[in-house]
Amino acid sequence: MSLEVLTLAVGPDEDTRIKEMASLVCDIAGATGATVLLLHVFSQSAYDEGVAEAGYDPDDPPPAHTLASRLENIDRLSFAFEEADIEYRIRGEIGDVTDRIVSVAKETNTDMLFVGGRKRSPTGKAVFGSTSHRVLMNAPCPVTFVRQDVTDAE
Repeated sequence: MSLEVLTLAVGPDEDTRIKEMASLVCDIAGATGATVLLLHVFSQSAYDEGVAEAGYDPDDPPPAHTLASRLENIDRLSFAFEEADIEYRIRGEIGDVTDRIVSVAKETNTDMLFVGGRKRSPTGKAVFGSTSHRVLMNAPCPVTFVRQDVTDAE
C-alpha cells in the first residue's frame, strides 16, 4: 500500500501532543513522500467565535480553512512540516467533529488518519463518548491514535 495522503485531525486541545504528532507524521510523510492534510473541525459556535475574535465581518465570514490557518497548533505543525520539507495543506471544516473528519478522509482518499485523544476512565467514555473512538470505528482508512502522555495530563 502506498501512502499519498496523510490526514492529521488537529483538535483545540492538542498542545501537549503537537511535538509527538509532528514527529510521527514527519517520519511517515518524509519516508513515503505523502502530502499531509492538517484538518481542524470547528463547531458552528466555535467558528462564529473565531470569526469575531479575529475581527472578520460576521456578515462576510472567511472560509473555515482561513480561520484554521490562524490557529496556534496548526501554525506549529506547519512550521514543523516546512522545516522537514513536507508538503502539506490546511483545511478547516464546520460541523460535527466525527462526521466531518470521516467525511474529509473519504473525500480526499486519505491513506492514513491521525487523531489525538486523552486517557479516559470507562465511565468517562460511557458518559461523554469519545470522538477519537467514533473516528476509529468509522474511518475509511487506518487510524493512528496519538494519546496524551499520562505525565502531561497530570
